[in-house]
Amino acid sequence: MKINKELIKLLIKKKSLKQKDVAMQLEVSPQDFNNWMFRGIFPHYNKLEKLADILEIEVSELHTENNISEPFTIYGKKLSFTPDELIPFYELDQHMGLSAIWNNDGSLEPKDFVYMPGLNADFLMAYYGSGMEPQLENGDWIALRQVSDMSFFNYGSIHVVATKEQIIVRTLKKGEQERTIRLCTNKKSIDEIVLTKKAIKALYVVVSIVKRNLI
Repeated sequence: MKINKELIKLLIKKKSLKQKDVAMQLEVSPQDFNNWMFRGIFPHYNKLEKLADILEIEVSELHTENNISEPFTIYGKKLSFTPDELIPFYELDQHMGLSAIWNNDGSLEPKDFVYMPGLNADFLMAYYGSGMEPQLENGDWIALRQVSDMSFFNYGSIHVVATKEQIIVRTLKKGEQERTIRLCTNKKSIDEIVLTKKAIKALYVVVSIVKRNLI
């Protein structure tokens, strides 16, 4: 059964719960629950009924077939748009965080949700550093969309590269060998990083930048 996963995420956040807490109450593994949320499908109606009880909402309101005609409410404020138009914002540490997203284990919850009409992005995060100035300044927000086709690289664009050890925000350039890529900053004093393509756990292209003085 198809579910309104963004509405469910917002209701979970509103109750100050984590997805793993909800999974425990549903008596399923956090991985199973997160997989259902990722696919937007609940395979067991009885579990969806129990989820509705947990979130104190009618089960019919969790179906994607239902349109929200009234303004949606979050943090006590009425919004004139639907949850599908909200983009999650994450506070991510350079050496962790994105792994929870690409592993899809449900351990990372959004800090907030942002309304940016017309923007096709998976999530937003804050950039910290100085190597990408003037395009990116310390504290700017970057909107990311995951690159699903790893056989093609959009060289010359700013990407977020997730390896096993860390996340790196740099301009993607072609490597000297077919199996490598180069990650470059705008400062000559900072050495470029050469990675094998196999070392990339996940790749995200920066589709928009929100300057910190505009937030």
